[in-house]
Amino acid sequence: MTFASGFKKNIRKRLVTGLLVIFPIFITFFVVKFLFGFVGGVLSPVVTKVIVLLGYSPPDSKVDEFVITTVSIILTFAALYFIGVFATNFFGKLILGYFDAIFHKTPIINSVYASSKQFLHLVSLPGRKAFKRVVIVEYPRVGMKVIAFATGGIKSKDGTELTSIFIPTTPNPTSGFLIYLPESDIVETSMTIEEGMKLIISGGIIVPEVVEFSIRSL
Repeated sequence: MTFASGFKKNIRKRLVTGLLVIFPIFITFFVVKFLFGFVGGVLSPVVTKVIVLLGYSPPDSKVDEFVITTVSIILTFAALYFIGVFATNFFGKLILGYFDAIFHKTPIINSVYASSKQFLHLVSLPGRKAFKRVVIVEYPRVGMKVIAFATGGIKSKDGTELTSIFIPTTPNPTSGFLIYLPESDIVETSMTIEEGMKLIISGGIIVPEVVEFSIRSL
């Protein structure tokens, strides 16, 4: 490898790494900004009317608007908390299950509702440590290797154990394929989950300097 090609590869790697750092922050900032603006816009009139009913004058300054927006956000968090408490008790589960069945059976609404639930489920997976380890398996044919994540396993009545392997797509790791393999067909890697995700999202551009491979002993 020449100095020029190595230099270009190093610059490209750094740029992609910087993009992977900035992009989630950028998206998070605008999502939070939108939510705060939306919540403040929806509840601010209600809070303003309550303040007027209590005998206070309507807001006429930026400080007053900030206070009302803050109160609105606090009320939203409080409402979400009590909805969560309600959803976890017996009667709450019955009522939510009833509406869940209605939404799933209603045309047009069912597709939007199901997609929203699936999206929230995918978002919550990392916090639940859905991915256990980064592995390499042969897919979609013998001799072709792919990076994948071990997510769990199943065991049959005769004692046969299979490991569930999630094969993500590039550059969107939220979609992919699920296969089951015995441990003898799985190659273990020394990569962390974060390193594996960076490799998938970058299309193989960001790769750890050294990766060790091994097969688990049964």
